[in-house]
Amino acid sequence: MKKSNQLTPPAIVLALALASVCSAHRAQAGDWPHWLGPNGDNIAPAGEQFSADLSKWKVAWKANVGRGYSAVVVAGDRAFTVGHDEKAQETVYCFDANTGEAVWKHAYDAQLLPNMHPGGPNATPTVFGSKVFTLSKDGQAYCLDAAKGSKIWQANLVEAMGIKLPRWGFASSAVIDDGRVIFTAGKVAAFDLATGKTLWTSKNQYFEGYTTAVVFEREGEKFIAALDGKGLSILTGKDGEEIARHPFKAMFDMVASTPIVLAKGNRVFISGNTSSEMVGFDGQKLTSIWASTDIKNAMNNSVVLGGVLYGIDGKQGSPSRLVAVNVEDGKVKWAQADFAYGTTIGIGKTVLAFTENGELISIKAASDGYSEISRRQVLSKTCWTTPVYGNQRIYVRNDRGELICLAST
Repeated sequence: MKKSNQLTPPAIVLALALASVCSAHRAQAGDWPHWLGPNGDNIAPAGEQFSADLSKWKVAWKANVGRGYSAVVVAGDRAFTVGHDEKAQETVYCFDANTGEAVWKHAYDAQLLPNMHPGGPNATPTVFGSKVFTLSKDGQAYCLDAAKGSKIWQANLVEAMGIKLPRWGFASSAVIDDGRVIFTAGKVAAFDLATGKTLWTSKNQYFEGYTTAVVFEREGEKFIAALDGKGLSILTGKDGEEIARHPFKAMFDMVASTPIVLAKGNRVFISGNTSSEMVGFDGQKLTSIWASTDIKNAMNNSVVLGGVLYGIDGKQGSPSRLVAVNVEDGKVKWAQADFAYGTTIGIGKTVLAFTENGELISIKAASDGYSEISRRQVLSKTCWTTPVYGNQRIYVRNDRGELICLAST
């Protein structure tokens, strides 16, 4: 059973909502319209109202969006995320970012897949123009009208890729590029943005992965980086042909950290639950530059600011630490122990960490030592979802679906 529940019916309101949703390639200043932020580097501009002192933030609104790990995305005055009711359905939510009022909901049948965790959707929505793209835990890709929540098209990744359902479900957020919607899960597939028709699927099938593809340019040529359970592939941007492959080992062959492309497409940072590696790319082959066990992103993403990579080293339930690593050689600049497992983003020159115990912590991005600015308990565990900073507001959620929007006072 599928349904779209519009909560603000007047046509004029819908028209205004549509106008407020901006294109990903022409995002308004301050938007966080897709996974890893406006530029795909996990960083947002601070803006004039940003304060790194978390005591100066108030709870603007709260909502419950159901079980899962989907992050919030922000476009104009709308915020979107996805959750599961722990019975039979996932729901895509669209909120008024200022008030927290639900603008619309789109629900559909989907599996919970509680394998070694409570389950629920992994992928984060992507807003592009007047559309929002989502991916369910069991591989249903949706293109929805961003103003009304009505379905434009639907595709099935299991069928399109010709693969089995991954052990922990699908986790790839949609990547929009040149009229295509790109997903990855051991294979990479591109769909027509307007119709959902499968355009191509990569030929080589590798062990399932739980990462998002990265489209990048190197010397004027477009490529796609895709990390799976066995290694990193670089594909042509045109048709998904593989041109380079680099093996990468992880415990249980489980990788869930999106690659970070650096140095104008000449380097790619990859990380897993046992190690990390910086890999060089010359347009034809991949070569290891450095490898380290001092930084391990199990299911989280690090952030690079000023030539230093900041990330949480460890895994859930472990005495994780926050580590600052030199991008050039992988050497640790400093490490802060007893730092509960979580994830990090960059806001201007501030690192914002969100631990699995629900603490927000702001840290000065500095290579000469750990410099904590403030910390604040905002939710209870378990928080594995990245925080988001969009249009002067901070969004956090836990796996039970408790969502909080913070605004500066």
